[in-house]
Amino acid sequence: SDLESGLAGFDDKSFDSVILSQTLQAMRHTEEIVLEMLRVGREAIVTFPNFGHWSHRLQVLRGRMPVSKSLPYQWYDTPNIHLCTVADFDAFCAAHAFRVLERVVLHETRKVTVLPNLLGSLAIYRFQRG
Repeated sequence: SDLESGLAGFDDKSFDSVILSQTLQAMRHTEEIVLEMLRVGREAIVTFPNFGHWSHRLQVLRGRMPVSKSLPYQWYDTPNIHLCTVADFDAFCAAHAFRVLERVVLHETRKVTVLPNLLGSLAIYRFQRG
């Protein structure tokens, strides 16, 4: 079954956790997918490339779409359609009254705690309904 068609085949709270790793940015209906994750699971875990990383910002300032280890595609062949930043996902969670249980931001293999929206290239969130 196509994930875009939702998780209708699963009952409410069928799982402890529902995980989407580097998938949200490729979904056409991101908000609906997240809501479905939290319907079928007690909590959700998502990972996504942070479009706010300084190297991505610099490439955009130079007039080019970013290409990096975390965003390895050219603009014309990317599966990514909804790029977001750590700050964007924080705001998304707040707007939906989701309770963020854990947020880890990485750059390569290092955890980023200072200026994560600027210095982190990958975000990992564990959250639930508030």
